[in-house]
Amino acid sequence: MAVQQWNEDTLVVKLTDDPVLSEEMAEVNVRLDETDRDVVLDFSDLALLTSSGISKLLRLRKRMIVAGRKLLLCSLQDRVWSMLLVTGLDTIFVFAEDVSEALTRIQREKVDDKP
Repeated sequence: MAVQQWNEDTLVVKLTDDPVLSEEMAEVNVRLDETDRDVVLDFSDLALLTSSGISKLLRLRKRMIVAGRKLLLCSLQDRVWSMLLVTGLDTIFVFAEDVSEALTRIQREKVDDKP
């Protein structure tokens, strides 16, 4: 399954190219409808990011901001990273090298945020 519950507060989503990308993002939204969670998007199997995919990412980003949750993108291939650079989206998303780093950052920030 592309969408995995890593723990009670975090989803890890392994994205692939369209049309499956649309199904994966729809599944993320269904899970977020149940309860807000942090989300790590793993781009290691995504070779091409289309305008439709960008639109889905931007909607998810907005939803995460409104919910006060974290969204991290990781394991981007060069072609996808170039698309984000060209569109300027590299400045609005948070990136990690891989899933392990993304999960570590989320956990570390939760500890740092505790009073």
